[in-house]
Amino acid sequence: MEDEFTAKMHSEFTVDEETDQKHRAGTTWGLIGFDADEASIRHWAECYGTTYETCMKWKSYWRTLYKNSK
Repeated sequence: MEDEFTAKMHSEFTVDEETDQKHRAGTTWGLIGFDADEASIRHWAECYGTTYETCMKWKSYWRTLYKNSK
């Protein structure tokens, strides 16, 4: 019973792969800024477990979000 409860609790905190990658891209952009060069984007994307291509896919989304938060 305790294992089932723990599994249920943990399942409430999981996200699908696309959301996970979107958040990793957002973390990358938050660290390096939106004017970073390709080499920096590639380096930090790898550090955060995502790719350059994924970061570029979500760049506009995160840039808009950051602009609107100011």
